[in-house]
Amino acid sequence: MSFEERLDTELEKGIQKLLKTKFYLQISKNENVEKLYTEYLKYAYHYVINTSSFTPLAARRMDPKHLRVRKWLLEHSSDEMGHELMALKDLERLGEDKQQILSSSVPVGVKAWTSFFYYKVTQENPFTAFGVLYFLEGMAQKLAPSLLQNIIKDLPGEKKKAITFFKEHGELDADHMQEQRDLLLSLKLTDQEEVSIIETVREAVEIKIFMIDQITKTANS
Repeated sequence: MSFEERLDTELEKGIQKLLKTKFYLQISKNENVEKLYTEYLKYAYHYVINTSSFTPLAARRMDPKHLRVRKWLLEHSSDEMGHELMALKDLERLGEDKQQILSSSVPVGVKAWTSFFYYKVTQENPFTAFGVLYFLEGMAQKLAPSLLQNIIKDLPGEKKKAITFFKEHGELDADHMQEQRDLLLSLKLTDQEEVSIIETVREAVEIKIFMIDQITKTANS
């Protein structure tokens, strides 16, 4: 298979695993949706703050000849910064206390995701940053629309407006996904760089599932 086919195959395998998580299944069945969604946004607030500036670390480690790639990573990071404020606003609309969110400790699931992302961009091949981003944006593009539909249906009254973070990322990530795909497929990557990216997609799935399982555990407790 070509790199493009292997990349998409790995992403699709990951999507299928995510569809089987208790988090996705419960929201699909309209079970405990508001609590699950609220907990998800709390995690989102923390992981955006902690990871939105990670991709420049990969850009810094790349050979300067990859100017176009490095600039794209820096621009992408800039686009992501501040998105935690969307999650915070949505949480307020759901009735959560802003100060409690701001002072809350980082959940273990977020620590796992943050540690994984940081390790990838600082210790392994810097092109693994694309494995993380390809998974995140591919996941959002595939799953966000159906999840958002069920979330809106379940939330009462004015709380239906608490979907800024989810909605914006579903739309933005579709654009980012196409940009990233076009960029990746235009590059002359080495075999090792291709393998590193695909392996990172596979690993990102497992770390994401761990984080989602933590969200579900808390929401259902």
